[in-house]
Amino acid sequence: MPKKMGVNSKAEEARARKAAAEADKKEREVKEKEDSYWRSAEGAKSRAAKKKEEDAARRAETLQKKAEAKKLLEQEEKELEKYGKHVDKKQGRVSIPTPKVTAAELARQKEEEEAKLKANAEESRKKDRRMADAEEYERMISVENTNRDDTAVDARSVDTALAQMVIASDLPADRHPERRLKAAFKVIFCLYQLVQFMPQKLHTDSFVCC
Repeated sequence: MPKKMGVNSKAEEARARKAAAEADKKEREVKEKEDSYWRSAEGAKSRAAKKKEEDAARRAETLQKKAEAKKLLEQEEKELEKYGKHVDKKQGRVSIPTPKVTAAELARQKEEEEAKLKANAEESRKKDRRMADAEEYERMISVENTNRDDTAVDARSVDTALAQMVIASDLPADRHPERRLKAAFKVIFCLYQLVQFMPQKLHTDSFVCC
């Protein structure tokens, strides 16, 4: 007996795929021929009629959608009317009844608004005043005191005054010291009397020589 040969599964699958592809190709060719035949048979007038039918179908679908939307809106209105709400059909929205306002409430609201405006104005004036005071103070402390003499001796006692006194080295020579001798002697004598008889005067703001 001849030996049985094994079946090649890959080759069988390839043949099956090829046969299926050829069958699909033949089916497409047949369908294309039929479509081409009917298109040529219908002509231009039939194509216009077909377009008219499609437009009519689209309009019918649009009308159906509008009818469904209207029905849903009516159902929603009925549901809202159960809760005492009113639906504005022109605007398509729910409007809640506005409560009535009495004349007394209007007057009270007006008074509150006026009081608020006055409070805001007063706060603004206070803020401006504080800024003006701060600017004035800054201006005052930044102005130089022209009346102050830095060379003057500021002391409350003789010892402090003597400690602050310095001898200038750049002063011109005194050509007539005898003219100031009498005045210098008077000052020294006055200081001597103060030290001896009125020492408490040395610690005051001012004293007069005798």
